Amino acid sequence: MVFQHEFSWSASRAAGFSTCRRRYYFDYYLSWSGWNASAPEERRTAYLLKKMTRMPMLAGDLVHQAIQRWYQGREQGRVGTLEDCTGWVTDQLRSKYKESRDGKWKMRPAKLCHLAEHHYGESCVDESGSEAADYGKRFLERMHGALTCFFESPELEGARKVEPQDTLACEDMSTFELFGTKIYAVPDLAYRDGDGQVQILDWKTGSPREADRFQLAIYAFYAQDKWGAEPTEVVCKDVYLGRNEIVEQAYDGDQLDEVMGRIEASMTQMRALHFDADAGTGDVEDFPMTAEDEGGLQECRSCNYRELCARP
Repeated sequence: MVFQHEFSWSASRAAGFSTCRRRYYFDYYLSWSGWNASAPEERRTAYLLKKMTRMPMLAGDLVHQAIQRWYQGREQGRVGTLEDCTGWVTDQLRSKYKESRDGKWKMRPAKLCHLAEHHYGESCVDESGSEAADYGKRFLERMHGALTCFFESPELEGARKVEPQDTLACEDMSTFELFGTKIYAVPDLAYRDGDGQVQILDWKTGSPREADRFQLAIYAFYAQDKWGAEPTEVVCKDVYLGRNEIVEQAYDGDQLDEVMGRIEASMTQMRALHFDADAGTGDVEDFPMTAEDEGGLQECRSCNYRELCARP
């Protein structure tokens, strides 16, 4: 299958563009086609670095996968327990940590785990003392706490009991179109409740961010495109599993107009720098590094692309 480089938009891509243009360039342009063994070395390197993850993201992904597996199992008549899910994420985290530590990812970088903590020799994964064990324990506890919230929160009872025939989406990546541009959306869970109203839930294992509300509003437009729901009638919820907190969002017409304006403005900014990565690697200087005085250095310390970036 031949992939063609094209411009698309998502809330996460827009957030990356706002955070650091240089990292955005590595993510969406220099790394393009780096999966090919015949690609230039700089593209291959960028692709390998792009495919890395960090323990916080890995733990969050595993929680999402565990919940998705629970819904899939229930649809097939297997009702999993909290213990089933916590056991699965524990095994997965340990297995993926070993994949990364032992360098197994080099054989299949798109499929096997490659942790930035190992790649850059960070002290948190130093196994000569207790640092690595303490670091891993932190994320095991985070995952177990998040799953406990999912299984035991009274506010999530409706989501846990939703019938399979009423489920609209569960971690399904799909697209819709705005302003002639493909938009990617992956609602964690969407279903129709007993009143026929569309409910969209977004599982969060981290702390609340302003961008979360923006992302939920995009799901309201997605619900209109996919299921014919009026965006103002869609119930959207950020479920902060680690905090046992649910933030419900509803949007009136003016708020949705504002969101639509933000999406269009973001697309305009991104298109101004867009080029065909199939034709070349472009000019990295068109994509400046994040400013050091705007929290940029904190971003740099955990960035996947430290070995490619000119910033010390």
